[in-house]
Amino acid sequence: GPAGVAVAPPPVIAAAHRAWALQHGGSVLSMPLAGTDRVAGVIGLEWADGTAPDRLAGPAMEHLAALLAPLLGLMAANERSWPRRLHQDAAAWLRSDDRPERRRWRALLLPAAAALLAPLLWPVAWHVGGPARLEGGVQRVLSAPADGFIQEVHARPGDRVRAGQPLVDLADRELQLERQRWQSQLAQQREGVAAAQARSDRAALAQHQARADEAQAQLELAEQKLQRSRLVAPFDAVVVQGDLSQQLGAPVRQGAELMTLAPQDRYRVVVEVDEHDIARVAPGQPGALALSALPWDTTAITVRRISPVARPAEGRNVFEVEAALAEPPAGLRPGLLGQARLEVGEAPLAWQGLSRLAAALRQGWWRWIG
Repeated sequence: GPAGVAVAPPPVIAAAHRAWALQHGGSVLSMPLAGTDRVAGVIGLEWADGTAPDRLAGPAMEHLAALLAPLLGLMAANERSWPRRLHQDAAAWLRSDDRPERRRWRALLLPAAAALLAPLLWPVAWHVGGPARLEGGVQRVLSAPADGFIQEVHARPGDRVRAGQPLVDLADRELQLERQRWQSQLAQQREGVAAAQARSDRAALAQHQARADEAQAQLELAEQKLQRSRLVAPFDAVVVQGDLSQQLGAPVRQGAELMTLAPQDRYRVVVEVDEHDIARVAPGQPGALALSALPWDTTAITVRRISPVARPAEGRNVFEVEAALAEPPAGLRPGLLGQARLEVGEAPLAWQGLSRLAAALRQGWWRWIG
C-alpha cells in the first residue's frame, strides 16, 4: 500500500486458500460448520483443473453445512470426556445470563461447591468400631476345695489384694475333727507296731504297719483340706466377681466358683464390631479407646485377634475383637466400658457413608435378580 499506511493482513481462510492455490493450482471453496456456540468443522471443495467454482456451489454448500453442523456438533459433544464435559457445561451455565451480578454469584458458587465436595472425595482414614469393655489379661477362678460352709469373707469385688492375702475362710470344724481322728488312729497303730516288735510277732507287725501308713496318708489329706479351707490370693490382683459378704454360713459344694481375680497390670480390650464391618478388620491394625470413666483421654490399642463366631447383641450380630493397650493409664479397673475405633484403611468420606447402602443394594440385587 502507500507509504506510511498500514495494510491489514488478509483473513486466515483467504491466506490458506491462496497458499494452497500457489502450491497446487486450481480453486478452493470452504464452508464452516457453525454450531450454536462454536465451529464444529469445515467442508472444503477443490477444483484442481483450474476451472472456477460454479455460482450455485456456494448456496448448496451453505445448505449442506446447515444440515451437517448440528449433527457433527452433537457427535463431538457426546465424545467428550466427563471432566471436559463438566467444565464446558459449567462455563456455558456461567455465560447463560448477561447480567454481571448474576455472573459474579455464579462464579463464586462453583468454588464454594468444590470446597464442600473436596473433603467428601478426598481419601481419609476409615474407622470402624463399637462398644468396648476392659477385661483382665488373665482371670483366675477360686473354687471351693470341698463341701462346706462359708465362715468368713475378707475381700469383695473391686478390692485390690496382695499375693497370699486371705480371701475366704470355710468352716473347718469337721476337718479338725477328722484330723484329730486320724491322729489318734496313727498313734494307736504306732503303739501296736512297737508292741509287735517287742513280741517279735511279724504278722501283727505287718498288719499294724499297714494300718499306720493308711492313717498317715489320711492325716496328710485332712491337713491339706484344712489348709485349703482358707482361700488366699495367688498373685497381686483385683477381685472382679464374687460378693460373698451376704452369704455367711451358706453351704457350698466342692468345685463351686467363689471368686474371680484379675491381675492389676495386665488388661485387654474387647470391641464389639458389627458383622458388616468385620471383613475390614485384621490383626495388627491400630485404634483408639475412650472409656466412659476417662472420656477426656484416649488410649492407643492394637488388634490382636478376632473371634471366629458372631453373637447377637441388641438385635444385630457382632464379632468380639480383642485388642491390647499400648500404655494403660492409671486408674483402670476390669469391667470399665467405653467406645473403640479401629483404623481399617483409607477411603473418601462419601464412600464411607454410602458403603452400607451400596452393600445392601448389592445384596438385594443378588437376592432378587441373582
